[in-house]
Amino acid sequence: MGLQRNLAALGLALALGPAVPAHAAPAAAYRNPLPVHLANGAPAQNCADPAVLRDARARSPTWYLYCTSDPVSKTERPLPGESGPWHFHMIAIYRSTDLVNWNYVGDAFADRPAGLAAPTSGLWAPEPEYMGGRYYLYFTVTDVADAHSPEAGCARDSAIGVAVADSPAGPWVPAAAPVVGPRRAGPGCDFHWTFDPKVVDDGARKWIYYGSYGGGVFVQPLRGDGLSAEGAPRKVGAAGRYEGAEVVRHGGWWYLFASTTDCCNGPLTGYAVYAGRARTPAGPFLDRLGQDMAAGRAGGTPVLFQNGNRWVGVGHNTVFPDAAGQWWTIYHGIDVREPFFSARDKLTRRLALLDRIDWVDGWPVAAGAPSDAARPAPAATAGARPRAPARQAAPAESARPLWTDTFGAARLDERWTWLRPPADAAWSLGRDGLTLATAATDLHVDTNTASVLRTPLPDGDYRVEAVVRLDVPDACCATAVQAGFVVMRDDDNYVKLVEMAHGGLHQVEFAKEMAPVPAHYPRYGNTVAGTPGATTWLRLDVHRVGGEERYTAYSSRDGNAWVGGGTWTHRLGREARLGLVAMGGAGHRAVIGRVSVARLSR
Repeated sequence: MGLQRNLAALGLALALGPAVPAHAAPAAAYRNPLPVHLANGAPAQNCADPAVLRDARARSPTWYLYCTSDPVSKTERPLPGESGPWHFHMIAIYRSTDLVNWNYVGDAFADRPAGLAAPTSGLWAPEPEYMGGRYYLYFTVTDVADAHSPEAGCARDSAIGVAVADSPAGPWVPAAAPVVGPRRAGPGCDFHWTFDPKVVDDGARKWIYYGSYGGGVFVQPLRGDGLSAEGAPRKVGAAGRYEGAEVVRHGGWWYLFASTTDCCNGPLTGYAVYAGRARTPAGPFLDRLGQDMAAGRAGGTPVLFQNGNRWVGVGHNTVFPDAAGQWWTIYHGIDVREPFFSARDKLTRRLALLDRIDWVDGWPVAAGAPSDAARPAPAATAGARPRAPARQAAPAESARPLWTDTFGAARLDERWTWLRPPADAAWSLGRDGLTLATAATDLHVDTNTASVLRTPLPDGDYRVEAVVRLDVPDACCATAVQAGFVVMRDDDNYVKLVEMAHGGLHQVEFAKEMAPVPAHYPRYGNTVAGTPGATTWLRLDVHRVGGEERYTAYSSRDGNAWVGGGTWTHRLGREARLGLVAMGGAGHRAVIGRVSVARLSR
C-alpha cells in the first residue's frame, strides 16, 4: 500500500533519453575511462560508486549502470529549487549492450523521495537487484526525514532506502520507510554511518550489507519482500577501515570486496579495494592469509589499488560476469590530470573504469588494473567465448644490499643525523634495535614537530626495508600513534610508510604529502598496505621514471609473505632522505629492529 500511495503522491515519471540500438555491434576493445554519455551525446564526467545490473527480461544482453547522486556535467546548471552552482542528478542511470558504451536513460528520481529523505539529503551508492519478478533499487539516504529518525533535526542520521520498479530504467517507486534505519552511536546526533547497501540471495534467504567507517560494515537478513531487514546484524568489516561492500558468489565461496580510506581527496585520493571470502553470506570474511576483515588488525587481500599511472583512488566497485561468463569489475577512479569536478566545492571527479577479474587459486585478481591502455572488451553476445586477457609479465628485478643497520652498537652510525632531536631519554640503542618513545608530535600539513632520524639515500632505483614493533594495546589509541619511516625532501614533501594504531584499528598506512599545491587542493593523502602483526615488516620500492619517482609499498607479518599496496608518485629528487619516526601520541614505545637499503635492478 505504501508504494502505491507514494506513486500517486509523487507522480513519478522517468524522462527517457535516446534508446540504445538493440543490436549494436559490441566493442572489440576498450580503454579507460568508459565512454558514458548524456542524452545530448556529451560525456558524463562523474560516475561515483558505480553498480551494474543485467536486465533479466531483455531478449539480448543488456546492462544498466547506476551512479551516486552527483553533478555529471560542468555545463549543466541547477534546476529550479536547487542551490549552489551545480545540478545534482538523483542517481543517474545509463544503459549498454556491450558493457563499454553507456548511454543516459534518466535519473532514478526527479528529487529526493519526500517523506523518506530530508530536503538536502544525498542519495548515494545505488544497489540494483532483480528479485521475484521486480526490480529493486537500494540506496543510501545520508539524512533521513525526521519521521524515521530517533533524533529530530539531525543532518547525519543516515539510512538505507529502497525503490521498486517493473523495469531497470524505472519509474522507481520509493518505499515509505527505510530498509535499515538510523543506528545510534551515542547521544544526540551521533549516528553510525548506515551507507552503501548490497543485497544477495543464497537460495534460502536474502541478506543486506551496509555500513562504513563510522561503525563498520554489517550484514543482516532481509525480509522476503525486500523492504526491511530483520534479525541481528553481524559485523563483517572493521570500523575505520572498510566501506562500499560488494559481495558475489564464486566457486562455493562468498567474496566480500570492500573499499578503504578516503574516496574523495582529489589527486591525493588513496581509495583501494580489498577482499575476503566466507562459506556463507554471514561471514566471517577472511583474506588469503586467514585474517578477518572485521578484526582490529583488519585483514584483506588487495584487488584494486593505484599502480603509478594516471589513475588514483580506485574503488567502490561492482563485480559481475559478461555474456560469456568472464568476470569483470567497474569501479570509479580519479584522473590526476583533472582530479576535481570543482576543487573549491570539494567535488572530486570520479570516472567509471573497467577491468577484468580472473580467479587465481580461489582469489580475484585484476591484473594490471587500473588499466590505461587498450584491452579486449567484455563479451556481449550470448554463447560467446571469453576473450583472452591482456597481460604483460612483470620484468624480473633483483635487490643488491647496500647497507643494514640493527642499531646494536653503543652509538649511532655516522650516517644518521637528527632533525629536531628528541630528549636523550626518549631513545636508546640496544640488542633489540632502536627504541623510540612515541611523542605527541606529527608530520602533517602545517604540524611539523616530529623528531626524524635521517640518512642519505642512493641514486637510481632502491628498496628500503624496516622491521617495526609498535608496543600499544589492541584497543589503542585516541590519536594516530605511528612508527615507521618516511622518504622526505622536507617537512611538506614526503611519502610515509608506518604501522598505525588509532581508535582500536591497527593498519599499515602509506601516505603522501606535497607542497605547494593549487588553491583548494589537498596536501596530504593516504592509502593502506596490508595488516600489521606483533612485529611488522615494511618495504618501499622506489623507481625513478623521468623526472618523478614511483613509490610502491608492501608489508608483512613474518618477513616472508608480503602484501602489496598502492603506488604514490612524487618528485622528491636526489636530495631526499630516509627518516625514522615515532609520533602521533605520547606514552607508547616503538622498536625499529632493523633498517636496510638495497639497489634495485632489472
